[in-house]
Amino acid sequence: MSNTFYSAILTIHGIDVLTREEAANTYGADTGASQRLPSGAIIVKDADAIEAILALANSYKVPLWPISGGRNFGYGTALPVDSRSFILDLSRLKRINIDIGSSTALIEPGVTQADLHEAIKKSGANLLVPTTGVGPNGNILGNALDGGYGLTPITDHFNAVCELSGYWGNGTEFRHTYQDLNCPEMAKRWNAGTGYSWAGLLRQGNFGIVTKARVQLARAPEACRILIFEWKNDADFIASQANLNLLTEDIPGIGGIIMMNNCRILSTQVDTPLASPLRGEERSAYLRKLAKDRKISPWTGLGTLYGSKASVKGAVRDIRRRLKGVKVWSFSPEEIRKLQKVEQYLPTWGFASLRRHFGALVNTLGTVEGFPIVAFLKIAYALDPTAKKLNVESHPAKDGAGILWYAPLVPFNGAEVENYRQVMSACLLQHGFDPLLAVTSRSPRVLSGTIPLLFDRKNTADVARAKACYRHMVKVGLENGWPPYRLGVDYMDLIACDADSPSAQVQRLLKNALDENNIIASGRYEHAKPVRVAAEIDLEKLISIPVDYSDDAVEETQEKVEA
Repeated sequence: MSNTFYSAILTIHGIDVLTREEAANTYGADTGASQRLPSGAIIVKDADAIEAILALANSYKVPLWPISGGRNFGYGTALPVDSRSFILDLSRLKRINIDIGSSTALIEPGVTQADLHEAIKKSGANLLVPTTGVGPNGNILGNALDGGYGLTPITDHFNAVCELSGYWGNGTEFRHTYQDLNCPEMAKRWNAGTGYSWAGLLRQGNFGIVTKARVQLARAPEACRILIFEWKNDADFIASQANLNLLTEDIPGIGGIIMMNNCRILSTQVDTPLASPLRGEERSAYLRKLAKDRKISPWTGLGTLYGSKASVKGAVRDIRRRLKGVKVWSFSPEEIRKLQKVEQYLPTWGFASLRRHFGALVNTLGTVEGFPIVAFLKIAYALDPTAKKLNVESHPAKDGAGILWYAPLVPFNGAEVENYRQVMSACLLQHGFDPLLAVTSRSPRVLSGTIPLLFDRKNTADVARAKACYRHMVKVGLENGWPPYRLGVDYMDLIACDADSPSAQVQRLLKNALDENNIIASGRYEHAKPVRVAAEIDLEKLISIPVDYSDDAVEETQEKVEA
């Protein structure tokens, strides 16, 4: 069937078509070591071709896996859940129109953070790019549709998307209701429309293809401050959660606050201290000593404040007054730029507090001002002893980096955060991974945890250990009431509900109505077991593998995995 589809798709203008082998070479590298290779790929060069592609896919019942850039590092990169799929690569679609009056940008799927930044600059608008850690080549629309977030004023990127246009899987066109009511100006400004709203089906959904969307952009504020929080121990960190919770609601200009333990801070440092070959308790002792020698606090937080000069100044004062047991640093972008000029002239003695935060301040500066940077990709290379220097061409998957991201949602209170810290640390250490813990405020009620699993993709035992640990974390997280807010392509089955559950039934009804041939993103966030391409993994068997790194133990591990 795919061969017949392949022959038919070649007749469509405005596309390039890749065979299975060509697609594997182009898109096959994944930081999570997934083997879900596609059946081929369709590179779209003209958006007008999408309708015809959908028609053929429905005719031949061939699934399509839309990507906007294929840089979903830690979650599958560009690979599909269902290996019968053809990747539908929309990265060449890069048209942008900046509307200064509504502070929005009308974009196609291939537009990256760097593309949008350049377009804003050319327009003369004073607007911020919704930056993320994936860097300048990260796609705006793909990140938003997968539920991404950042530290700029509009933290939830899907909430900033409006005026969506495209096609449901069955080929039916969709667009904003106000377009049909001949109210195009309000379509730019009011994403909900009037009456029912279908837009939410496109967030982590598999019902349609977005070919164009308008993104609401935050205006650059009068004032901005970068905040750094330091906690001297776990107890003070946990005790402060209640007041942090209240502050995120009481201070409207406060952005997301990411709070990281000392191991997580070490994973971002330029000399890659995590590349040490030490294992077990020796490694834990080494990391504790390293954090102490570098004066890294048990927990460090990074946050942003936006608003008028008076409101930001008052907010900093209020935060310092209300938070106990935590040191709060505050820097304006201008102060950080001055520090950049003088830092090399500071004496080697002293200034320890400033030095340990200087790199983070410089890196955060671009992010909070809406300028995409590559620095936050560093964590993907944390096990690379060559301390790779990053640039805009850096691509962790193609560079051989091994990383999986686990991202559970956790209630924003001290008891839950402490439980999260203990449970996840124990789970990671059981599987031989460093506890690189972080939580980020998503609202006054919810934190998003982010835990990277770093491993050697060339080592099959390491890969098996990472995949087993990931499944164990999701399982334990769900048992504690912490669902993952995103998942990698190999792990969609972990959120499957019973076939007769309300969630599964509603999803089937929607899928049958909008995409009856299951064309769009087969298996993506489905509340039913997705198509498998490998043998069933016995989680309990993998979880029980002892943590032993001798050569004999590695061979034994392989035998257990293969059995």
